[in-house]
Amino acid sequence: MIMKGSVQSAPPAVAVGSKGWRDATVRSILRADDLKRQTHVDQLHSSTRYRSHSVGTFTHRLPHLMACSVNSSVEKDRSETDSEKREEFRPKSTGSMLTSGIISGPFPPPVLRDQSAVVSTGMVGEYMRAVREVEAHLRRQAGRVAQEDTRVEHQRERLEKLLRSLRKALLVNQQSADGRTFRPATTETIRDGADDLLQNERRGLNVLKQELESMLRKTLTQQQVLAESSKQLLDCAFERSRVTDLLPQHGSLSAGVKTYPSPLSLKPDPTGPFTPECKQALDTSSAVLRESQQLRENISQVMKDVIKKQTDMHLSASKALQKKITETINLEQHLTLSSAATRQAIYRKQRQMQCAGYSLGRAMGPVCSADLFCRERLSRPMTQLYGRHSSAGLPESDLITQGSTMLQKHLESSGKEIAELQFAHQQLEYDMYGKRAAASVDSAVVRLRRRLVRPQSVRPVTS
Repeated sequence: MIMKGSVQSAPPAVAVGSKGWRDATVRSILRADDLKRQTHVDQLHSSTRYRSHSVGTFTHRLPHLMACSVNSSVEKDRSETDSEKREEFRPKSTGSMLTSGIISGPFPPPVLRDQSAVVSTGMVGEYMRAVREVEAHLRRQAGRVAQEDTRVEHQRERLEKLLRSLRKALLVNQQSADGRTFRPATTETIRDGADDLLQNERRGLNVLKQELESMLRKTLTQQQVLAESSKQLLDCAFERSRVTDLLPQHGSLSAGVKTYPSPLSLKPDPTGPFTPECKQALDTSSAVLRESQQLRENISQVMKDVIKKQTDMHLSASKALQKKITETINLEQHLTLSSAATRQAIYRKQRQMQCAGYSLGRAMGPVCSADLFCRERLSRPMTQLYGRHSSAGLPESDLITQGSTMLQKHLESSGKEIAELQFAHQQLEYDMYGKRAAASVDSAVVRLRRRLVRPQSVRPVTS
């Protein structure tokens, strides 16, 4: 009795037909299998699937035919023939063309359409990577150009600052030359060595200013060239970045992609990732960077030379003014001493004149009764009393007359000498005032130059 739901095994197969009948059928099936393998379907990598399917079907459908084949040589011959024909009809050339993007795995390879899509995706991925590498190199080069532009901009700012310093030094030089014209005396405005040095400083500063203006024009031109190079690099990089439109929405781009050398080391190709425009932009930017670095080094050297020359000229003119102030103060001191000695001589001469005038008055006799001694009378002076006796030959009257004449001449000459001394004293005082005013003007000029003109410095070149 068979219970419901129970599974019973099938009875073993029993060979009913004859042996020759079975062998003929097996040979027909093997011949068909061999003919099927000889076709070109296996070149599309579907033969493995068909072969595995057919062999499995044949194995499942005819298990007893293979087992019931009493002739072992037939099985041996069939297996040898099968292995030989597999080796013979295995695809040789399709692997290099269509199997570059095949994914190895437990699953059977795709058909032609899927395989072509995989190969195309791999080529797109490789092209995308190459273009991305070119784009990255272009953007890095554009970054270097931008950094160089920033360095040139800083160099231009320092150049403009130095140029402003030169223009200010020229203004101070002009103010110094104009300020020295306010020296009072005519003798103080005579051209001297300080004026010559100020004129030389003005000429040198004009030459340095023209040189810096020329370097500034070159710097502005170089900045325009750097901007054009950066724009060209960024345009090429943007054009290369458009390859992202070719990326698929789904799927991996790394399937079966081979590793190729860097596109930058290959020859530029108009249809490849590294185009001639990119090559030209890179070469142009490299040349522009070299020129910019050389220009910055030249500008730094020129600025150092300009600062050194400006400092030397400024110091030489200032030292000349200081020396002129020292000489003026020294002369002023000598003038002060000479003026004091002259004034002392004037006072001494005036005292001598007073003494000579008093002596002359005494020799001329009394003028009023207050000038008489007690024994003298105004009506009978001693000279008149003894003068009546001419026989006596008294020389008093002659000596008094001669002394009075000599005293009169001495008084006249002393008056002239005092006038000359007073005139010389006035000249000394005027000259001393002029020297004092000239020293004050030159000191103000030196203070002006010291306050407005400061030494500059240049930073070292950074590459």
